[in-house]
Amino acid sequence: MRHGCVELRLPDPEQLPEELESLWRSPVGEARPVRSVQCPLSDLREADYDAFFGVIRVSGAPARLLSGALATTVSTMASLPEATAEPALHQALDAARLAPVAEPGLTSNTPPQQRWIHGHRLFFTLTQAAIVGLQDALAAPRARSCGPGVQATRVFLRASAAAMRLTTSFPRSAYEHIVRPSMTPPQHSVQGFSGLWSADHRVLITRLRAWGAMHKEICRDSCETRRCLLDAVDEVYTAHIDICERFVGDGPSILGGSGNSLHTLSILSKRRGKLL
Repeated sequence: MRHGCVELRLPDPEQLPEELESLWRSPVGEARPVRSVQCPLSDLREADYDAFFGVIRVSGAPARLLSGALATTVSTMASLPEATAEPALHQALDAARLAPVAEPGLTSNTPPQQRWIHGHRLFFTLTQAAIVGLQDALAAPRARSCGPGVQATRVFLRASAAAMRLTTSFPRSAYEHIVRPSMTPPQHSVQGFSGLWSADHRVLITRLRAWGAMHKEICRDSCETRRCLLDAVDEVYTAHIDICERFVGDGPSILGGSGNSLHTLSILSKRRGKLL
């Protein structure tokens, strides 16, 4: 367990199903356990990122694993009082055709470190759901490339922005004295800890790029679906920038590089927008 949290089992993002319907059909809450074998990620930084948040990668029944993880992580964070202002979380469950599950959930008294861990777990699962949505759009006939898959992706991305806001609704002092030190030496042995180490984020970027290239060939730039998806991507990066501004200001990120973390995030945001 990590910081007192039970480990979260997720599939390797490269093994996620290609159809959104696989999530819709996946039974959640069955007594029968999922047969799976632990398969750590081969990239050492991605494996380290998983370990910090108590995520283990397993093979077998990826749709069922993701559905269960999505229902659990959304329900855990949705129990926070401030989650009532974030309807995107329940919209994400609706897009996956899932219902909330009975979880102890978080409260206003949950320590910042546990909120940080659980919030990132929710971000893991929403990112995987967005990957499935994009793969559904990529696998569909070209005439349907703007159909249910990409519409669901938009919902999952908007929920990801909500997850970021909920994850960080604690004082800056808690970030400075508790959360940030947990990700840096000597508490954390690997230097440069960053969300860029996320395997799910890596795969999401490749799928966004693939959908953007396909869409460019078959649809006009004024396409409403493209605009809505781009708005969702912007919302995620805006949420990230707002968090960085509140916790770090114009200081350096843990990753390093530019001395101004806000400048670095702004550059990344512009690059991501060009994917579509």
